[in-house]
Amino acid sequence: MIVSAARQAGFKVGAFGPDETSEMLQLADFKIVGDLSDHARLTDFAERCDLVTYDSQHLSPDVLSVIQESTALPQGSDFQTMMQDRLLERAFYEQLNVNIPPYATIVSLDDVYQSINSIGYPSILKPIQKDLVHGEEMTIRTQTDIAQAAGLMDWGTYILESTVDYSREFTVTVVRGATGETSLFPAVEIKRQNGQMTWAYLPVAIDPAVQTEMDRICNEIVANVKYVGVFEVDFMINDNGSIYVKQIVPTFGEAGRIFDRATTVSQFEQHIRAIAGMPLSDVQILKPTVMAAFTQNQANAIRTQWTLKPNWHFSFYRQGHQDVDKQKLAGHILVQGDDVNKLMEQLEDTEIWTPGSEVE
Repeated sequence: MIVSAARQAGFKVGAFGPDETSEMLQLADFKIVGDLSDHARLTDFAERCDLVTYDSQHLSPDVLSVIQESTALPQGSDFQTMMQDRLLERAFYEQLNVNIPPYATIVSLDDVYQSINSIGYPSILKPIQKDLVHGEEMTIRTQTDIAQAAGLMDWGTYILESTVDYSREFTVTVVRGATGETSLFPAVEIKRQNGQMTWAYLPVAIDPAVQTEMDRICNEIVANVKYVGVFEVDFMINDNGSIYVKQIVPTFGEAGRIFDRATTVSQFEQHIRAIAGMPLSDVQILKPTVMAAFTQNQANAIRTQWTLKPNWHFSFYRQGHQDVDKQKLAGHILVQGDDVNKLMEQLEDTEIWTPGSEVE
């Protein structure tokens, strides 16, 4: 976690947020509790800091502007703003000459009818602004589904995006230093259930040509953004080896927690080095590692493994008073050994992640 990494590096750390019971605020040397809409308190916080960093991809440009007026913000706001707007995001991908799913801009229901033949079924309607309060995504599988989207455009512009059949998903954590130097963490393969990441692991078996192209894309992104720190690039690979960019997360991604034990430096330590102007560390894999995320419903089953699994390393997230969703992630484990496949078999044998087996 970023606060611990900063304190370990010798920095005094402050934290700002609405929940004083959150792990970040509890660990900080000083804290200011307030809503992000409270610009006066946000300015007070920024003025007490030599620099500010953020760990959420959902912060609005207004919040980042308030911070930048009062102190240094190495990550800046341009990258974040671009990734929150799906049209700007796709224009950026096209500038980099990378594969993305076909899409069309939608401002009315007629646009959907006119575009669906070229986009194809199934396709997904997504609001342009990712954090649109009333926006929601909708999957269109047949022409009869289109009529159900009639009310969505009342809230703003959408895109209609084709779905991509892919067999593997990878994520690459990238670090851009203060002078533009780049450090890439090893590629991590992701497994999901119902759209939520459950397992992530490394090292991965991957075609060298695919690895080379993912590295090229990451380096192209670095060369075309004004940003300092860690960000994550997610890739989809189909059976033909074609590579699609799924998304860019302009801060820490979930899968990056695997580097807490899997590599010689964590993503948090590397981020601190970048924003503080220190040289980036060389990243090497220490041991094959699988990360498995678990929800509150699975927490008790995870605890039964405490006395059984010497190669399981447990991380339970501090739950603030606002956290009541049993399906929300409650923590993760890092499992280490000599063979990734054997580690995943060990996880499967517990049946904790078997669909339909969750217990409170």
